[in-house]
Amino acid sequence: MESVCFYSEGRKIVGNLHVPFEGAPCVITLHGLEGHKDSDKWLTVASRLCTEGYACLRFNFRGCGVGPERSEGEFEDTSLTARIRDYEAALNFLERVGRVDTRRLGVIGSSLGGMVAIAARDRRVKAMVTLATPCGIPWPEGLELLEEEGGYVRLPSGRRLRKSFIEDLRRYDILRLVKEAPPILIVHGGSDELVPVEHAYKLYEAAPAPKRIEIVEGADHSFSRGLDRALAAIIDWFKKFLS
Repeated sequence: MESVCFYSEGRKIVGNLHVPFEGAPCVITLHGLEGHKDSDKWLTVASRLCTEGYACLRFNFRGCGVGPERSEGEFEDTSLTARIRDYEAALNFLERVGRVDTRRLGVIGSSLGGMVAIAARDRRVKAMVTLATPCGIPWPEGLELLEEEGGYVRLPSGRRLRKSFIEDLRRYDILRLVKEAPPILIVHGGSDELVPVEHAYKLYEAAPAPKRIEIVEGADHSFSRGLDRALAAIIDWFKKFLS
């Protein structure tokens, strides 16, 4: 594993590149709204991918991360559009670095990260996995409008985003955009407390073949339970489409 950085619209994006061997197929991981690349989930995913012969690029979207691993930018300025730009910059970085096989690129996007993967419609990606991904805005009632603070919304965690986050999100019809997805595996926890499992079924119905849906019973939104089962399905998917 090595520390890497690249730039997205002038902001330094911090990441880690795991390369089991030169020229390996590579999977990019996209964390969720309030997540970061160094959570136990993503460390486990990267380790398992490397064990199976896949390189992995995990990075923090702008304004995300902890301490020196934090990418430049402000979290409150988060938008789906901005995260798409960061994802595209990550793909461009892989093409420049030349250590992985960019003809065999995959992506795993979790929650908002899955929406990023779908909405980007990047043809360089040959296989896609979404984890706990909404097919639209799943929690409008859970956001408190803070008009008195200049147009912010407050997340259940207490962190805030500009109201333009919601306005930007509504510009993307995920159920329409998923019709352009590459081979897609849709993984969802049967006990997801944030995004109802119905979102997974709607994505699956709209997606083109080849496609697969895996509902992991007992798994929550962050896959603190059931990650091993999810990873088994993910590895199987990439073996089919990135070999």
